Amino acid sequence: MYPDEIIYAIALSSIFRYKVEMPRKIIDTFGSAASLFTMNKDELEDLFGKGSRYAGEIITGKELDSAEKEVCWCKEKGIKIHLLGCHNYPEQLLSCQDAPVVFYSIGTANISSDKIIAVVGTREASARGTEECRMVVKGLSESGLSPVIASGLAYGIDITAHKSALEFNLETIAVLANPLDRIYPRAHTSYARAIIKNGALVTEFPRGSIDFKINFVQRNRLIAGLSKATIVVESRKKGGALTTAELADSYSREVFALPGRITDIRSEGCNKLIANNEATIYTGTEALLSALNWHSKNSIKGESTGYLFYNGDPVKEKILVALKLNPGISLDELCHITAISVKDLTAAMLELEIDGFVVQTAGRRFLAK
Repeated sequence: MYPDEIIYAIALSSIFRYKVEMPRKIIDTFGSAASLFTMNKDELEDLFGKGSRYAGEIITGKELDSAEKEVCWCKEKGIKIHLLGCHNYPEQLLSCQDAPVVFYSIGTANISSDKIIAVVGTREASARGTEECRMVVKGLSESGLSPVIASGLAYGIDITAHKSALEFNLETIAVLANPLDRIYPRAHTSYARAIIKNGALVTEFPRGSIDFKINFVQRNRLIAGLSKATIVVESRKKGGALTTAELADSYSREVFALPGRITDIRSEGCNKLIANNEATIYTGTEALLSALNWHSKNSIKGESTGYLFYNGDPVKEKILVALKLNPGISLDELCHITAISVKDLTAAMLELEIDGFVVQTAGRRFLAK
């Protein structure tokens, strides 16, 4: 009655919606999603425990009925279904143990591209953060490599990343925390339509999925898993962007963060990532491309060396970026922001002063010239 492995995979994912590693473990162990639905009650209770709701849901077959309807709806709407092990499943996700066994997409973008860059941040973006986000995407566009920009369609930095990608003729992927039959937030519906034409909407949630906060955490792991690198533009000390960065790091992906003023609560998360060596300080497009071993096809205006303020020394560049954003800070504050050892920081500061890049003011505070 249900010959298609896709139907079984959708049903399996729905039953274990919030135990994200379980569907893949089941498929790895038994060879397919369908195999679970051939087991009898005793076998299922041996596997999941007596009286387990999982065993009960598998036996009733209710989720199989829903899955079959989902497949028909996807065919009707032109929605692609990506099944683990099939040719259209992105290789980037294969190394993520908690990757979904099935997810959906609609649009024109190649979600299997090896040049997807996630740009994420706070919903309450500042004017500075919004402009910096736009400049990050502009710089990536000018590289000539046509990277795909991924984000979460949320307010603030996310929607700015999508809009900037559309502005600079880059494809963009919006990963949703809800099904494709509704857009959240509703105010971004028009942008979602534009993204379908020059990118893609992606989700692992089928129709009828209930909205929970945990959906956003699952959404964030898909953003991080699809992307070669994640750039955090602005973030408070707690937030979804930091979750995405942590997930990206756990997948051994590159993580970058734009530093901000130490007095700006919207930059606390980014500064924390940099200080804890959980992210590389973002200094420009070429430096990012170099970290990824990508080679720019175009000369990027004003960034031919990959550094914004200092050519050839990443330690001194990190210091100058921090000073530009936090003029008049102390050596201790600079040490905290940059995560450079006191010994190395002192030596580099002395050289920067001698070379005329840094000046010391009253109270042993420093400015970048």
